[in-house]
Amino acid sequence: MSAEMAGVSVADRLVELLARLRRLGLVSLPPTVAGVSPSLAPLLEYLAEHPNCGVKEVAKGLGLSPPTVSVALRRLEEMGLSSRRPHPRDGRAVQLYLTPVGEDTYRKMVSLRRGIATKLLAGLEPEDQEELLRLLSKALRVDAAADNPTKARWRNS
Repeated sequence: MSAEMAGVSVADRLVELLARLRRLGLVSLPPTVAGVSPSLAPLLEYLAEHPNCGVKEVAKGLGLSPPTVSVALRRLEEMGLSSRRPHPRDGRAVQLYLTPVGEDTYRKMVSLRRGIATKLLAGLEPEDQEELLRLLSKALRVDAAADNPTKARWRNS
């Protein structure tokens, strides 16, 4: 019997599975990763992947307003995870980067996600792992043309 026939749509099943992935920490991190809240994790990740970026670039990349990014940046700076320095050619602008502590925290986040993913995939045969990845990639391509990969990764976290 299909899920539709049992009264549960495929979309509802997917929503439930995504919620379970979120609870596992694969989609959004648990709040225990070096004190970094799930709301700050995307910013930390963006800074790791785009060193020396500016506030406007971060805001655009994460789909947030510059004031929202500025408030979050202050929180990361207070935690000793990020810092800013003057832009070498534009005296009004700043470049954002992770401190060594921020880089270490980012590596811990990546390691945690990799560990969760490894455990999740361990229950599948290698062929099934590849099929899962193929289907997820195919499903995500539907929205990829209109979306930034970083923004898409965090939009529903």
